[in-house]
Amino acid sequence: YLAVANHQNSIGNFDINSVIYQWNGTAFAEFQSLPTRGAIDWTYFSIDGTGYLAMANHRSSSLFDIESVIYQ
Repeated sequence: YLAVANHQNSIGNFDINSVIYQWNGTAFAEFQSLPTRGAIDWTYFSIDGTGYLAMANHRSSSLFDIESVIYQ
């Protein structure tokens, strides 16, 4: 898998989707698209054998008090 954090689109909007891609044997194909707000990073980690993917949101328009998300 490859997770891409999309921070901002070409018209300055921070509320855009970020994408997780899956390797299909020859190329990465879109697996899932998730709503993000000025995303800046993804990090995978595991606790007791359970995998998690943390996504760091940074901003939405002029707001900087934005929650980030952890997916299981």
